[in-house]
Amino acid sequence: MDNRLNKFVKTILDICFWIGVVLEIAVPFGLKAAVKLVMKLLGDTTEYAEILNHYPYAVVSIMLVGFSTLMILRELRKMMRTVIKDDCFVKENVNSLVAMSIYAYTIAGLKLLRCFVYFTPAALIIAGVFLFAGLFSQVLARVFDRAVAYKQENDFTI
Repeated sequence: MDNRLNKFVKTILDICFWIGVVLEIAVPFGLKAAVKLVMKLLGDTTEYAEILNHYPYAVVSIMLVGFSTLMILRELRKMMRTVIKDDCFVKENVNSLVAMSIYAYTIAGLKLLRCFVYFTPAALIIAGVFLFAGLFSQVLARVFDRAVAYKQENDFTI
């Protein structure tokens, strides 16, 4: 099997993960400066002013969402290793999909909670996307679980 696409996707996930780690570390130190720069470039929009008005909450919520996103990327990287090895129907991938659904629900919940602190349409849309991603991940976990069971049954037959 040609693994170039799989390795390419794994490389992109690796790059995204490590950029995410750097950004996660930078949030408490650089968020205020980044918001002020964006406000200078785009004008003093209400959305960005609200970040500064609720700065401690913004930092914590962004970091929690960032951590959950990093955990999703970690699980995807683990899954891609099994795809590259051509052994993707394993229990570890079922566990990764379940974990990703929990992280996605966490992001959705954090974004919805943020709407009560300061509302933006983007937060509501992101919450919806991650709610759907969590549901989709749970469905895929069930599909993979059945595939693992069929594979194990087949392996025992041989």
